[in-house]
Amino acid sequence: MELAYHQPLAMAQFGGATTFRRPEPIPPRGEILRRRRVDLIRDYVDQNLANPDLDAPGTARTLGMSVRSLHLALADSGESFGQLLQRRRLETCCALLSRPDAGTSVADIAFGCGFNSLSSFYRAFRRLRGACPRDLRSAADFPGLALAA
Repeated sequence: MELAYHQPLAMAQFGGATTFRRPEPIPPRGEILRRRRVDLIRDYVDQNLANPDLDAPGTARTLGMSVRSLHLALADSGESFGQLLQRRRLETCCALLSRPDAGTSVADIAFGCGFNSLSSFYRAFRRLRGACPRDLRSAADFPGLALAA
């Protein structure tokens, strides 16, 4: 990847001597657009986590891009749209479960974060955290208890 330098050299004064400093390289236009797309996708996912019907085709359509463009934008992150969505949902669930003052049931939290079934939530949670959601809630109630992250 070749980076262009579109800015003039910057001059800095150090104790009477003038030094020239080349500015940071500007990434190619395509890279800037890809980063913006990734940010748009992530923001949209975060804003719509509670929607159990959130999927790649609907997100692409809403953001005005093709499904292929959506997947290509996320390709460099090493995470597919489905993986991104599940990770963000689980992170949100973990944050809600770890609040000691949370009076909400595990099921309400799971469904509120967009999971369609408790069994899929429990499987994904155990895969991510190595424990069940109840254990995370217990750890919040008893701070000395630690879980694998």
